[in-house]
Parts: sequence; structure tokens; C-alpha cells
Amino acid sequence: MRAIWVGFVFFIGLNVSAQASYYLTGRPFSFERNNAIKEVGFRWGLNISYAGNDVAEALGLTAIAAANDSVERIMVQSFGAEWLGTFYAQVDQEEALHQRIRQALNPTTDGAGSNRFILIRKVDYPPKVDKKRYEAFQLDASSSHTRCIARYLGKAKRKVRMKQQEGGCELPYDFPQNGIIK
Repeated sequence: MRAIWVGFVFFIGLNVSAQASYYLTGRPFSFERNNAIKEVGFRWGLNISYAGNDVAEALGLTAIAAANDSVERIMVQSFGAEWLGTFYAQVDQEEALHQRIRQALNPTTDGAGSNRFILIRKVDYPPKVDKKRYEAFQLDASSSHTRCIARYLGKAKRKVRMKQQEGGCELPYDFPQNGIIK
């Protein structure tokens, strides 16, 4: 279990909305992986963000480690001893589903150097009867602030069915570690 922790330092604390904030430090994952981590985190009651040097310097590694120990006890009680493995297994499943949705929306990819992204999120938190409703946002991150180009709504069951929505298109949250800023 400890092998999963290599390369990352986690800090968890409660924010105003009583949802735990889970900060990762270290080399960030790809945008697609971070999107899946953030979505699974919402379902688990965690708001996941990367903490840069500013957080580590302000709190200190000892305080982060102490916070980790206390939160790990809570997570073990709630989700079992292998909670982190279970969390990342769900992230893997979510990332695979997101990839299916991205392929349905944009079968020709722009390549690794592209500034176009598709952010995907579940429509309902917590999930209701229909667990497969998703919202997708096509983003252009070529400038200092990310611009939302199009918004899609649909289902992802056996087949992905997404329909472009009329009206406003606003980024639901940002990914500073990947350069996606509201």
C-alpha cells in the first residue's frame, strides 16, 4: 500500500462546506487523469487539488504528515485499509469512461501539444437514479484564461450519446497544475 504514496505528499483538511480538501504535491498527472481524480474525489467527499511549494512552506511537512495520519485513520474506518487502492481503481474506471466520451466528441485528436481539452463531469452529485449522465466542456487554453468553446450533455452507457447545448458555457472548475484557469 505504501508504494502508491511514493512521489506524493498528501494533506487533507476540512473546508467551509465540510468537504475534505485533499492536496497533492509532486509532479502532476495529465489533464485527463486529473479530471478523473477530481470527479471520483467529489463522489468520495474530497475536493482534490495540487498544493505547490507555497502550501508546503506555509504548513511544513511535519504538519502535512500529522494531518495525513489523522485523515488516514478516518478513511480506513470509512472505506477500509485499502481505501487508497480502491480510490485509484475507481479513478482508472472513470478515466476509461472519460476517454470513451472524448473519442465520441472528437474522434480526431489534436496531438500532445494541443491547447484544446475536453473536461468531463457527472451531472448529479451525489448520483441519483441515472448514474451515467455526463456534461462535457470543450476548452481552449491557448491564452492565460481558459475559454469554454462548447458544452455537451448526454449519457454514457453502452454507447455514448452527447448533444451540444445552447446558451452559456462556463468552466465548472479549473486545473492550475495543467494550465487550465477559469
